[in-house]
Amino acid sequence: MAVRRRVPALAIVGLLALVAVACSETDGRTLPPATGPPTSTTSSVPSIEPPTGGLDVFTLRSTGFAEGGLIPAEFTCTGASVSPALSWTGTPADATSLALVVRDRNAGGFVHWVVTGIDPFVQGIGEGGVPENAVEGPNGAGTVGWIGPCPPAGSGTHTYEVALLALPGVVELPPGATGEQAASLLEASAMERAVLTGTVTAGGG
Repeated sequence: MAVRRRVPALAIVGLLALVAVACSETDGRTLPPATGPPTSTTSSVPSIEPPTGGLDVFTLRSTGFAEGGLIPAEFTCTGASVSPALSWTGTPADATSLALVVRDRNAGGFVHWVVTGIDPFVQGIGEGGVPENAVEGPNGAGTVGWIGPCPPAGSGTHTYEVALLALPGVVELPPGATGEQAASLLEASAMERAVLTGTVTAGGG
């Protein structure tokens, strides 16, 4: 009489596992990879957008006249001939001094005003004024200080350029320098400039 033996349950489970492995190695099929929650490759450091607008540009203004506008008579030879009030913003951080040069574009660059040694922290000057410790230089007429616009009769409209110069150092004017020499020296030393222009029309004749 044949004897029937009972195969333990653990043995059956092991056999089925071997069969599954064998099938996966021989029938060309592969089990899909295990899936889990998606991972992110985005950096945890937030991106910083470059600033837009609001940059302080080196700019020169006057309360006496607008850019390209008519210069009032009080600043010219037909009036009180005082220098206009000026204000500025955006002085370069590496400037150690400022200077002013005023020229007549239609008269060969005739120099009307030279001021040097302006403290870079100063942001303006009043009408007829000069910043403390600043030095006025010669003008094209051979005198010192401001000489008001005075275009010759019949010469039409003249454009006057007021240039504020940012300098890398204090520029001292040589003794005996002319207005042109003083202005040219400062202009050649400037690393940046802010410009304001105004016009005066000559009388008839």
